[in-house]
Amino acid sequence: MPAPLPSKRLAGLLVPVFAMRRTHDMGIGDTRAVLETIDFCASHQFAILQLLPIHETVGDHSPYNPITSRALSPALLTLEPDDVPGLTQEILDTLAPPSWLAQLREGPVKHLSVHPLKLQVLQEAARNFETMTEIPPELQQNYADFQAQAADWLPGYTLFRTLVQEYGGNAHWEQWRPEHHTPASAEQWLAAHPERERLEAWRRSFTFIQWVAWRQWRAVRQHADERGVQLMGEMSFGVSKSSADVWLHPALFDRDWSMGTRPVSYFDTNKDSERWGQNWGLPPYRWENHRSENFAWLRGRLSSESQFFHLCRLDHLRGYFRGYMFPWQGGAQHAEFATLTEEEVKARTKGLLPRFVPGPDEQENTAQMNDLQGREIISIMQEAAGPMALVAELMGMMAPYMRQALDDLQMPNLTFPLLEKDEDGHLLHQESFRELSLVAYGNHDHAPIAAVYSRLHEGLSTGDAAPSDDLTNLLAFAKWDAPAPEELNSELLSALQKALFETPCRLAVLMCMDLLGTAQRFNLPGSYGSLTWCERLELPWPELERHPVYGPRIQEAERWVQESGRAPAV
Repeated sequence: MPAPLPSKRLAGLLVPVFAMRRTHDMGIGDTRAVLETIDFCASHQFAILQLLPIHETVGDHSPYNPITSRALSPALLTLEPDDVPGLTQEILDTLAPPSWLAQLREGPVKHLSVHPLKLQVLQEAARNFETMTEIPPELQQNYADFQAQAADWLPGYTLFRTLVQEYGGNAHWEQWRPEHHTPASAEQWLAAHPERERLEAWRRSFTFIQWVAWRQWRAVRQHADERGVQLMGEMSFGVSKSSADVWLHPALFDRDWSMGTRPVSYFDTNKDSERWGQNWGLPPYRWENHRSENFAWLRGRLSSESQFFHLCRLDHLRGYFRGYMFPWQGGAQHAEFATLTEEEVKARTKGLLPRFVPGPDEQENTAQMNDLQGREIISIMQEAAGPMALVAELMGMMAPYMRQALDDLQMPNLTFPLLEKDEDGHLLHQESFRELSLVAYGNHDHAPIAAVYSRLHEGLSTGDAAPSDDLTNLLAFAKWDAPAPEELNSELLSALQKALFETPCRLAVLMCMDLLGTAQRFNLPGSYGSLTWCERLELPWPELERHPVYGPRIQEAERWVQESGRAPAV
């Protein structure tokens, strides 16, 4: 039996860690900010705190394109002497002077500055830790325990990460020298290197950083337990082509193709994704090779997540049934292909076009193959997750076999009210929503409700235009009988929150922007670069609670949590 969702209907809050803000952070949310967010949730009856993936990224800072499936992000760690063994105030004052920190804290996350800075501070703390003469025995044992439990992935990751640093932050290992293309030859190179001690010190520093991350995130889990808040993490569907995983286990991935989705009408994406779909640049899985190893790599991922989280969202569950693959890479190359006709594409790819593997859902024989593959992999993940409940990122229209598989496997999925429509395009009544699901207006890939409303209302600006079907549906879901306001105001926001919490769905989660009624967006699908995944909350939680606009909105949302019966049991 898979681990079940909480039996009581509960409310939750979705806040990416990078978007959190606290008074003394370093320009990005960190584990102390997570502790403050847990306290905020507990104070306002939110029983679930949902996060995005927390694994390490380099270059592309999308949490869904990590360079490792197991190592945690150094950028999200708290860098205070009490939280990092070996870290001193002198190190912080030297590497991160107050004037620079004040600059980094302004506005969105400045990934290109914050990530190198935090890595530099952590590596200096690691060097200092190695020179300490009086390390408490329990701390030494804790360090040894971490390395023992991480032995299946840590040595390979630290070797890979050392080479990334040797190449100036370039994780594209296929561009490295030939002797670095495999772990075995890289180990030989390291053993014979005249500057081996320098490189080994770097490698030890990456072990140290992951130990610090392990300690901090276990402390986050403990604090959540003490406050009665359940943490929902997320396992990204794939890993970067330039990842430690692909470098260490190349047989598990198909590097000739690139994973993504076909064009979907219910998603707003960038222009490059309109013709051929979203190309994420992720290497597809070779499931036959995973199967031959009893899915050990996949099992390890789930087991790792369960150390820190009570629940885990599975990104892109459709992809476990069948993958949509491109014969070209993502990013800039996908932008180039977006302008080409089908014949022009074939001329460049030797006749290849994007395709589903095993096959399309529209054909009965391949749909059966998709169903068998998805059920097998999902069952493996449920088994590996142990007591951690899983929630599938699968919503809206889906093949009938997928819906049946969700029911048969008792797998919760997502319900987005504006996607739940009948054949005529009318919203389904909330009583027909799947009970075993998490209902939300959107997630990190969607515009917040304030931005959605603004876009839908634009058509009424002339004064004589009729509301669009989507606007009519939205207002109907909120049971809003008054004229549509010019912009999302506190009254309509409250009605939308109330409607969400009154659904029969087991979990109802507000994205933090939908709690506050702001229009900031975390990601536009298909976009890439340093200016994505960087929006942050305007203020720390205590200041938001006191804010003349946001404070009452927070209190109103708490009221609906209580009146809808979603407050956690005392």
